[in-house]
Amino acid sequence: MLSKILYIFLALLILMILITVHEFGHYIAGKIFKFKINEFSIGFGKAIYKKTKKNGEVFSVRVLPLGGYCAFEGEDQDNPQIDAFNSRPAWQRLIVLFSGVFFNFIFGIITSAIYLSVAGYAVPVVSAVRNDTKMQVTNNYNLELGDKIIAVNGKTVEAYRTISDLLSKNACATTLTLKVERGEEVFDLIIEKKSTDKGYFYVSDATKIVDNLYIKDGSTFIAVKLDDFKQQVINAEVDGEGENMLPSITMPAGEAITFYRLIKNASGEDEYKEYTLSDMKKDGVLAYGGAGLSLGIVYYQQVEHYGFFEALLKAWPFAFYICGVMLGALGGLFTGATKISDMGGTITTISTIAEVSAINPLIILYLFPMLSFNLALFNILPIPALDGARMLFVLWEAVTKKPVNRKVEGMIHTIGLFALLALVVFLDIYHFII
Repeated sequence: MLSKILYIFLALLILMILITVHEFGHYIAGKIFKFKINEFSIGFGKAIYKKTKKNGEVFSVRVLPLGGYCAFEGEDQDNPQIDAFNSRPAWQRLIVLFSGVFFNFIFGIITSAIYLSVAGYAVPVVSAVRNDTKMQVTNNYNLELGDKIIAVNGKTVEAYRTISDLLSKNACATTLTLKVERGEEVFDLIIEKKSTDKGYFYVSDATKIVDNLYIKDGSTFIAVKLDDFKQQVINAEVDGEGENMLPSITMPAGEAITFYRLIKNASGEDEYKEYTLSDMKKDGVLAYGGAGLSLGIVYYQQVEHYGFFEALLKAWPFAFYICGVMLGALGGLFTGATKISDMGGTITTISTIAEVSAINPLIILYLFPMLSFNLALFNILPIPALDGARMLFVLWEAVTKKPVNRKVEGMIHTIGLFALLALVVFLDIYHFII
């Protein structure tokens, strides 16, 4: 219970940092163009800390850590003061309004670089190749166990472009060109997909059998090499149907193999216990691949790391990848691909952050860029009360040389704010009900 509360506080802290970064963007741009700033606040509600600077600016920390604001003089009204918000040139106001989004994006880039350098990315390493896999040999090379697949059809495997993404995008292709790394060598290899009406098994979790799988030869137990076992499994005939399907592994003479693993018995002594293929299937060691077009290879993911400066370069395409996913989800609201159950309000967001952080603390590093880009994209939308809508009003004024009535604009933003709050509450209640 205590740990859950701590993760909730952590989630609140993450949101507060991101909102503060956003408002600080407005603040810095305002200071550059000499806008009069009345208050910079972290949080809403009653002030628990307040300090007034010599120039009259107020810095405050408020009781509700669910937002913040940078209040400019004359922001929602006409004000004759030269340093009031609406008295400044339109281009300056646009920059000030956009700076919150810009700061969130740059903060997302920096935190992406930190995440990429710490978490790294997954490179697929070949662990088994079916005997019937068709490959065009390039420079006398063929695919071998331990080979790293570093690119598919010219696209490099990255943190933002996984092997699954690349294979999915080329699902209709019958041949693929793989760039393979073997030690110090790098070469291309063309592999042809094979259509089969039979599925196959493969080793999906070797951690339960690595260095602990044996066969018996007379009274002697012989350790099974993991790579050999993987190769045998993927090339095995499949016995049975439905839930009873198992790979059929036999000795060269046709004798069925019995596998064992070493355990401690009730007396604390070593004992070789039979470990059947059925046991392995139940434990998740073995998984089944369905029939159809297949490359006929099995791989595991090996984590590799970027250096920080390399990660800083990779952070840009990583950012566009995340933003693309978010825009796709947003577009899904109009096509029906994104459901209400996929969305959430503030409480749902905090709860989700707390849950995923508890599962894997490394995810915290990913949450910073992901939420920062999310906040940037959300605020640029032309929705009343958000920066995007405010920028539209300024653009209208710049084009027509006449502002929209400030009271009307203020009313539109107020209605938009209450509509957003109502939506947030509805989404949280919806998640609570379902």
